[in-house]
Amino acid sequence: MKATIYKIMMFAVKAGLSVVYSFFKLFPVKKKITMLSRQSNKKTLDFRLIEDELFARDDGFKVIIMCRKIESGFSKKVVYFFHLLKSLYHIATSKVCIVDTYCIPVSLLKHKKDLIIIQIWHALGAVKKFGYQSLDKLDGRSSIVAKSMNMHKNYNYIFCASEATKRFYSEAFNVSEDKIIVNGMPRIDYILGNDSVLNTRIESLLSKYPVLGEKKNILYIPTYRKDFNFDFKAMADLIDKEKYNLLVKLHPLDKSDVDNNCALFFRSRTFELLHISDYVVTDYSAISFEASLLDKPVYFYVYDIKDYDRKRGLNIDLFKEMSKATYESFEDIMALIEKDEYDFEELKAFRRKYVQTSDTHNTKRIVDSIYEALGMKSVEKVVSVSKKVDI
Repeated sequence: MKATIYKIMMFAVKAGLSVVYSFFKLFPVKKKITMLSRQSNKKTLDFRLIEDELFARDDGFKVIIMCRKIESGFSKKVVYFFHLLKSLYHIATSKVCIVDTYCIPVSLLKHKKDLIIIQIWHALGAVKKFGYQSLDKLDGRSSIVAKSMNMHKNYNYIFCASEATKRFYSEAFNVSEDKIIVNGMPRIDYILGNDSVLNTRIESLLSKYPVLGEKKNILYIPTYRKDFNFDFKAMADLIDKEKYNLLVKLHPLDKSDVDNNCALFFRSRTFELLHISDYVVTDYSAISFEASLLDKPVYFYVYDIKDYDRKRGLNIDLFKEMSKATYESFEDIMALIEKDEYDFEELKAFRRKYVQTSDTHNTKRIVDSIYEALGMKSVEKVVSVSKKVDI
């Protein structure tokens, strides 16, 4: 009964959006690229870097970036509804649409034949399963929802950072591998490059928290869980506070709070925190790929791995591929940190396999691919691009 009601509701939503979208499709297509995200209410780093590259080439593209999370509360739902209507107009009148997550109008609606839709998934890879890989699992999507919402449909191209990731994305997005291109992610350029914005933000972080420069920093970045109930005090009690700072950075969608007596808690500044950290501890998060780019000792604290694998599923056998850095006990991880023992060769092999595009030309490759898809010649021009620094 619930499934039937849901299907009727989704049919009504799709019908309503289709009517509005059909009207917007009457408008002419402009030389415009629209980027859409539900990961943040602010311009994402990857979108900003693509925008900068497009402006640097100075080929007359108008760039529209629309980022809005679906948040709880009636007023926020109303705000999102009008955001959705606005996005319909921009999708209908664009040559290219770029998304970094599941986007309702992109997947649900029927588009103009010449619209090019590109998925640049918001994670650098996929330690854990997602999308169609985890359908009907406890922490995955319902197959009824996936079918009703046309989940991850209509993509022309999907970009990733390695051949190894292609298979995961093919399964997760339910597409053939020939739609998946190893171009990398713009954020790799940011992490590896001498970016003035990055340097300014690191300086700001160290200025605001002087203690970060006084001790070694252990950064804990767990993956997102629907019901996250973690004992940070137990973790903090295993750390010598005379020698180490414990930094905690939760997923943007995680609303948990962390006791400041246990750790320094951050809502943002992920890549800046990576740079100032001496050790990175995660579980099934793609942050492990990003930390590997900086040769940071990465540890996998997988205290719930059997339960997590049952509820969602994993793409990577961490005990096999990162055997000397994967533990179910944080005490074991701290023992290795204290001994200053780490197998960097194992980490390098992990990086080579999952981040083949570990250079500073990722954004260029992505924009080159956009030009190629449009049948345009890629011409690079020396144009000054001013970057706004959000401190």
